[in-house]
Amino acid sequence: MHTLTPAHLMPWTVASPFRMRPGLSRLAHPAAPTAAPPPPLFLRDAQAPAYAAHKQAVLHAHRERAWLGHTEPAVLQAIATAYAAQTGVALAPTAEALTLGLQEDLVVLHDEPDAMRTRWLSVCFPSNWSPADKLGLDFAAIHAPVADNALLQAGGKGIVDMAFRQASMLRHVWLLTPSGDLPQHPETRRTHWEDAVAQADATGQCLLDQVFFRVERQTTLPLPALQRGVFFIRVMVCPLRAALQVAPERAAELHAALASMSDAVVAYRGMAGVRPRLLAELAALSGP
Repeated sequence: MHTLTPAHLMPWTVASPFRMRPGLSRLAHPAAPTAAPPPPLFLRDAQAPAYAAHKQAVLHAHRERAWLGHTEPAVLQAIATAYAAQTGVALAPTAEALTLGLQEDLVVLHDEPDAMRTRWLSVCFPSNWSPADKLGLDFAAIHAPVADNALLQAGGKGIVDMAFRQASMLRHVWLLTPSGDLPQHPETRRTHWEDAVAQADATGQCLLDQVFFRVERQTTLPLPALQRGVFFIRVMVCPLRAALQVAPERAAELHAALASMSDAVVAYRGMAGVRPRLLAELAALSGP
């Protein structure tokens, strides 16, 4: 059962100059006769069974990597209630049922006297980070390793207050990766950039043909009555070439964004050795 998202359904939020910024938008807003409906908190589609199977495989192989900390029945019930209200799918309010039933990963934060801190993580599909490293941390500590994090850190207090105490929010983070796998834990062997380069050279293909476009659709659910907040991460992946073919301007947009990334961000994302080649191939696609 494959988990690749059709390219035309992939969010495309590539922009330049590239900056590590919050980029938050509200999921709910006052109703207006001409207003489009707000984006949903959850995304549920035909791939739900495949996502569940891949999550089950992760839990079977490395449950200790994916499930950390604990949360209360009231929080699980609140998540199940919100999910049923939006999708019409009733899930049991248990950690396992929600983990497997949602295509999103989940992180529960506790509103404590000094900060909101992560106290339960159900993360089967991390993007090259270890959930174990994030347990018990606040926003500033979680984002401390991120390159060029000044904008994120400066707005941290306001971001947390808005997204986890006041209103559901939406944010997208896009990545280029040589692996199409949903789970990309740093301790799990998968395709690395050097593998993709070797494969491209061996077959005479472009490196772009070995690359996947990966998007984290991040949403939040404030639960102020419980002094909790929930962070959802829906990972979507498709071949980069397919994503570029959706619209003719995308190759130029990605070229501009990749060219404008600082060296620190490129290194943080592990692309220092391949950026020049990716830029050259994107430039060839973009035309004069």
